[in-house]
Amino acid sequence: MSRLRPLRRPTAKGVSSGTLVVLALALGQWLDTQLPQAPDANRPYEVEGQVGERVDLRSGHLEVTSVNGATVVDLQSSLRRSPGVFTVVELTWTPLGESSSLEYAALRDNRGRELPFGSLYGRNVLDCRGTVTGVPVRCLAVVEADPDTLAGASLALATAPDDLRWDSMAVVDLGIDDADVDRWREQDEPLPAPATGIAPGGGR
Repeated sequence: MSRLRPLRRPTAKGVSSGTLVVLALALGQWLDTQLPQAPDANRPYEVEGQVGERVDLRSGHLEVTSVNGATVVDLQSSLRRSPGVFTVVELTWTPLGESSSLEYAALRDNRGRELPFGSLYGRNVLDCRGTVTGVPVRCLAVVEADPDTLAGASLALATAPDDLRWDSMAVVDLGIDDADVDRWREQDEPLPAPATGIAPGGGR
């Protein structure tokens, strides 16, 4: 017959090792709840601003100089009509360090939605090509949206068209209120889009 072996009592060393493992697992779980997850950690660093205020980014600085709107805009000698409203944003961009352009824009409406755009063509337009370091250029963003979503909206702007991770992004409050939206809805005369290019005095 086989003999029954006496049960081993846990040693102090065994208890200490087991306790450390449990504590390490608990600490890891706690850190997972406290530290930002990968999507948030990789997202761009947002720099907030307002109309008429300079916003400093990693690769340059920008300033939204005017915001207007209408149901019809004259853009590149072409009339565009909207069942909603076109918001027309004029801004200046000054690249620093090296030449760069603003190639990403997104309208953030008052319902928490985001409408990205960044093309020179189509219904929504971003035209902001910085060619010379330190020389400001006049830029244009035109975006079509539901009028009911515009009061309190902001515009996000960045240089990278696709990969926005770990970069800086301007988020400018456009200062739109309900009175602005009502006036734009009634504006059926074509609104000329501002010209783009080197800002006055920028070539000196």
